[in-house]
Amino acid sequence: MQNFKSITEKLFPPSYQLIDGTDEIFEINFALWEYENLSKQDLINRSAYFKSVEGIPTVHCQTCDLQNLEEIHQNSSLRTKAFFLNGKYSTGYATHSLFPYRGKFHPQMIRALLNIIGVKPGDTVLDPMSGSATLSVEANLLDIDSVAVDISPFCGLMGRVKTFALNLDKGKLEQITKEQGKIFEKLNKQKAPSYFVKDEQDEEKSYYEIALLAFLDAMGFARRSSKSINVLFPIVLNRYISTIRNFQTAREKLGLKIGSSKIIKGSALDLPLEDDSIDGVITSPPYSFAIDYVDNDEPQLKYLGYDPIKLKNSMIGLQGRGIAEKLELYFDMLDKVFAELARVTKKGTKTIFVVGTNDIQTKGVRLEGKIKELAKGQKFKFLSEILKPIKGLQNTMKEEYILIFENAK
Repeated sequence: MQNFKSITEKLFPPSYQLIDGTDEIFEINFALWEYENLSKQDLINRSAYFKSVEGIPTVHCQTCDLQNLEEIHQNSSLRTKAFFLNGKYSTGYATHSLFPYRGKFHPQMIRALLNIIGVKPGDTVLDPMSGSATLSVEANLLDIDSVAVDISPFCGLMGRVKTFALNLDKGKLEQITKEQGKIFEKLNKQKAPSYFVKDEQDEEKSYYEIALLAFLDAMGFARRSSKSINVLFPIVLNRYISTIRNFQTAREKLGLKIGSSKIIKGSALDLPLEDDSIDGVITSPPYSFAIDYVDNDEPQLKYLGYDPIKLKNSMIGLQGRGIAEKLELYFDMLDKVFAELARVTKKGTKTIFVVGTNDIQTKGVRLEGKIKELAKGQKFKFLSEILKPIKGLQNTMKEEYILIFENAK
């Protein structure tokens, strides 16, 4: 009789169940790497793609199941609600849904990559071009410390809120709900109150930055809809509060230990970090040939009191005229990034670059090939690559390459 077993049935024992919806080739590949490199207990505690191991539900699956997404998104559009419900195990959990930033990492994939590069509690991982700090959130969920560096102050705000909200006092959180009318009056101005844009960070400010991010989120919604910001702000803020509250319930019930994060405003070209201080790197260079990050964030940046043009002139990939000059400057900057990563990472440390290419916009130049050359020039050994299709940006970019290197200095 012919053997009609599926790929997953051939790869894994019947007592090892994958999370529902794990059907992409790259996801099955990651699940196999987790299965081959993690102990049974680590699979239960850390795995990104397993639902249960010998009948024991994984922590990731339980965390997602304990968060009531129906309640959180009850006032969202049908499209938004469907997106987060369908992404329950991949994108909609913990604090990832606070300000759904364009072009951000796929959180579940980042969890798997952390497992693949072998970092553990007590280690420190780095994203030198951190965007909305997806790596920091995932690392913290695994009790791994993280450093997120980004030149954009708006990205810094997102990173601070998303990591701070992983472990906070729910009582103080409820106070924001009670004060949302007064908070809105303070925020509903042409620019943010000075209290929010001072460099120093304290616990009280961290709570109110949750409301600030919700306000900036509502600002974006208002620009795209017929509803005013005073109508949208309480809806968005209550969704933020509900998201955080739900995760706190899951965290407490499962006894999750949360790692610490440093969110730093700085440049990947000159990292404010000591030599040999980092145990792992996962990053993605800006998809500047597909997304103009400054134009995308211009309203939020101006509200926070920053000059978008000045910021644009210092960002990787947004400089130069014409594709040839843009690419030359882009690769020059990435070479400096690799030099900095070689300096701050320990020997043998794994560095992962997630790289997308749009051949039309780059006139046939493949970014992933050039990045391999740059890495080799800075004494990084190329280990492996995996192709990942992109969903949702099909008109600009169809695939990403996940490139894995090792510091061989």
